[in-house]
Amino acid sequence: MASKFVGCAQVYLNKLIALQKPVVYNTKVAVEIAKQVYKKEGMAFPSGAQFAEAQQTLQNALKIKNLKNLTFSDAAKGGVIFAEIYTFFLLGEVVGRRNLIGYDVKSEESAHH
Repeated sequence: MASKFVGCAQVYLNKLIALQKPVVYNTKVAVEIAKQVYKKEGMAFPSGAQFAEAQQTLQNALKIKNLKNLTFSDAAKGGVIFAEIYTFFLLGEVVGRRNLIGYDVKSEESAHH
């Protein structure tokens, strides 16, 4: 039993070792591309003042008194945006499953035949 476990562990360890080089290479490539995009686009990390401004804006948006001034039009726009985001999520699920309804799970009977 122990030899079976060790053999199985060795197989998985060898697969992980084989994956190490491509993963490291692809990560290095992605980092270099990100550096080039960062420089080319003139990107910069937000300053402390920008973080504080974003935090203040978020706090103001979440205050109850601001929600009382919410119009039906604003609520409808928010609902449409939420529906769009949810629809993209659902489409991503369908693409990820490669199936429109549910996951393609093999039954026990079909696995034996």
